[in-house]
Amino acid sequence: MTMKKIAKVLSLLLLFVLVGCSASKVSEESNAKLQAVNYLKLSKRKREEVYFNFRKSKSAYNYAVNMTITNKSDKDVRFYLGKFIILNADDPDLEISSSSNKDVVVEPNSRVTVHHLFEHISQVIFNGPSGYYYLNSNHLLANLK
Repeated sequence: MTMKKIAKVLSLLLLFVLVGCSASKVSEESNAKLQAVNYLKLSKRKREEVYFNFRKSKSAYNYAVNMTITNKSDKDVRFYLGKFIILNADDPDLEISSSSNKDVVVEPNSRVTVHHLFEHISQVIFNGPSGYYYLNSNHLLANLK
């Protein structure tokens, strides 16, 4: 074989190896997302290893709320952002839904910040006995204050 043919064969082999490696990385990432456990399916002990931090920020007329989820468990945990709500203990009719409908997977020993989880929130809401919940009033994540 000539040097040109050898170079072409080696180039093709290298290309196949590179394409194969990058395809498996994408596959591993999608497998992790597919194998993520929904937050409410975790045991109570595992849910206690997932921490929530909510921070309000002033916009022009109202407030927006950012949320950081820290996962100290050994599981990939999935959250549906549309299921985060604000409820008020004194007013059962008050329910403020999240501004986002995406889903988020938080890997073990990592954190994810969601900007503007809630938008256009009045200051009055922060003064009452309200809280951040996931799905319904049985799953309080933090008080609003």
